Amino acid sequence: MKLTQYEQERLMIFSIAEISRRRWKRGLKLNYVEATAIICDEMLERARDGRWSLSELMDVGSRIITEEDVMEGTVALLPCIDLEALFPDGNKLISIPDPIRLERRSEGIPFEELISMNY
Repeated sequence: MKLTQYEQERLMIFSIAEISRRRWKRGLKLNYVEATAIICDEMLERARDGRWSLSELMDVGSRIITEEDVMEGTVALLPCIDLEALFPDGNKLISIPDPIRLERRSEGIPFEELISMNY
């Protein structure tokens, strides 16, 4: 089996996100790479499902990880996430400014509503 560059990148995001989700569920604070991977994985899965519009994904992307979930200084390292995602009608750019803008976990999307946390 030969994977395209996009498929290899997708696999890398998933792998990092999976390790990060396990740490997050254990209550560990996420670093820059871990937080980014979880947000990107969730966005890629939602885009692939095709049930959300681009603007809805941009909104959801900023409510996955909160300041309470990450190590000190992580928010400053992540001013924006730009991600090319496959939608049913083709590839589109998802841009999420200030992806970690909420302070408390209780303000974020609950774990049970995140696709990537429930499979």
